[in-house]
Amino acid sequence: MQAVSESIRFDLYVRGEIPFSLSGSLVTTASRRDKDRTAFSRWHDSQADLIRLDLIPGKPGQIRARIMSVDPQWGTPKRVVHQPFYATQPNHGLNIHGDTLWATNLLFGAPLEVDIPQWKPTRILRPMEPDATSPQVSSTSHFAWSLDHRYAFYHQSLLTQEDSTVRAKALALVRIDTRTGKERLWTLLAPAEDSDLRGANFHSAFYFEEGGRKYVGLLRTGAILESLAAHPTPAEHPVIPMTASCIWIVEITEDSSELQVSLLPGIRELGYLALSHLDVDASGANGFILYANFKQADVSEETHGSNIYGEPPADVSEHYSGMTVEAINFGMVLRYEKRESKNSIRVFKRAYDPGLTSRGHSWLPINIQLDYRRKRLFCSFSGFRPRLLPRHIARAYPEMAVDPLKIRYVPPLLMRFDADTLLPQYDKDRTYLSYTEPMAFCIAGNDLHEYVCTFSTETGLRIYRADDLSRVICHAVSPLLMNWKDTHFRPDPAHMVFAQSS
Repeated sequence: MQAVSESIRFDLYVRGEIPFSLSGSLVTTASRRDKDRTAFSRWHDSQADLIRLDLIPGKPGQIRARIMSVDPQWGTPKRVVHQPFYATQPNHGLNIHGDTLWATNLLFGAPLEVDIPQWKPTRILRPMEPDATSPQVSSTSHFAWSLDHRYAFYHQSLLTQEDSTVRAKALALVRIDTRTGKERLWTLLAPAEDSDLRGANFHSAFYFEEGGRKYVGLLRTGAILESLAAHPTPAEHPVIPMTASCIWIVEITEDSSELQVSLLPGIRELGYLALSHLDVDASGANGFILYANFKQADVSEETHGSNIYGEPPADVSEHYSGMTVEAINFGMVLRYEKRESKNSIRVFKRAYDPGLTSRGHSWLPINIQLDYRRKRLFCSFSGFRPRLLPRHIARAYPEMAVDPLKIRYVPPLLMRFDADTLLPQYDKDRTYLSYTEPMAFCIAGNDLHEYVCTFSTETGLRIYRADDLSRVICHAVSPLLMNWKDTHFRPDPAHMVFAQSS
């Protein structure tokens, strides 16, 4: 187990009201970056902090933060290591069942299991052990859950360096029994039409049943890594373009150790990149309605080098090496319905029009979540900062990348959709959208009183009623959220989840 040697707690400054139905905790992951902008660290390799915000209802109520640092000296000269890679560095995904949290990375490492009430790690989920030829592990960031929520499913595989690319091998589907903690592995056999394992990394998973059979879907991003190791000097380099994303479908068979994968039809044909986050309505055990996003971004790359205007990083004030890469064009939200062997697809994709901001946009979709009644869909879009798109990444996609002479800044956006039509729930008071929101959000409360919580370490926590995103009912901040001692800061987290008090 890697050391967890840093843990702090403090209160936030709260204005407004914390509703009674929000009694519980918000949990988020955070990476940590050196304040020295010349210190390079990939987002995937950055040190990790797990943040728990305990909500005590009232007017204004109280919010108490607890921050746990995972292996705080990783990547620093102070840490003497013999292993070339870490076992876990959970700065991305969050999976919760009861009092247990499984936190994950975007591409590398294994999930870290955490006892939420004690706020202590318990184990690393690494049933596949790396070796000299395959020194790193890749895991699914967001788990799939059985309909009764007893079993969690995720992919795990070993990563090996082959000449100029990284390739996955020994692909496996892992099932956790949340009652016993035991794991079971199945070997995954790739489909013949998608057998190139250079892009076999899976961001999210979902579970469904149909005709009495059990299935798991895996969202393959299609990202291709040039190297397991970070660039010693972050300079421009040739980028191997991603392949179009697709969805692997696996039927769960108890009496077999190998599972043959098939492709969900119609996804790869869309030709979009970086299929990543999802929510699913699999109720009724008769198929599913899947909501997912395409980022149109090379998620295996990181921001460094000159931008699309030829400006060096030193001339871009908000730049730091290794930050999350910008999109090369606007993305798309997908609604895929599979019922009784009939498939239907709806999409929402829209460029940004500064003269028609009420229409919204689909630039760099991040989080996606259904409300408790599965009638409304909430999505956050990170927007676009042209001066942070590296030139060498844009050059890898000449037919897709934006025209730097025509593009402009696109603000972040939180927007509410009708889950059936996948259209924004327009109204004259603009209660269905809020610009300049952090990318991390979650639905909290219950089916009678639903709230949307957004969070970043800099802007703090904001709480909205789910049916009115135009008015903040609570805002909480603290400078301690942003900084770690005097040496590091925390960029905006990607995700957040709500854990109701028991």
